Amino acid sequence: MVIEIEQPVTPKKVKEALGEMQKHQNKKSLRKHFGKLKRNIDALSYQKEMRDEWS
Repeated sequence: MVIEIEQPVTPKKVKEALGEMQKHQNKKSLRKHFGKLKRNIDALSYQKEMRDEWS
């Protein structure tokens, strides 16, 4: 993304440009999906199994 600020550059113009950029960002959050899968397995043992498959 490119932000163009006209000369002379002042702190006020920079803040305004950054504010506009934040308004136009459409961030999607995955936070609503955290903890939804219930697998009834130990995460550490699963991780070790997956790593052992590589070697």
